[in-house]
Amino acid sequence: MNCLRCDTELKFLKEYRFDSQDNNRGFFSFVFDIEDHLVFDVYVCPNCRKTEFIYKSNLGGFESMIDR
Repeated sequence: MNCLRCDTELKFLKEYRFDSQDNNRGFFSFVFDIEDHLVFDVYVCPNCRKTEFIYKSNLGGFESMIDR
């Protein structure tokens, strides 16, 4: 995959899991923490530093606790 700005090949940085839940859940937050995560692959251009987040999947339930 090439950068849209400078056409240099993008380098894979990491897989990022975004917790889509609200942080203010009180006592039961431990239950909701396993509920829903959005997963993105992060790519960075080594030339111009443009960053791309590519949607990978949506993990829910106990899937979100298992590292892939």
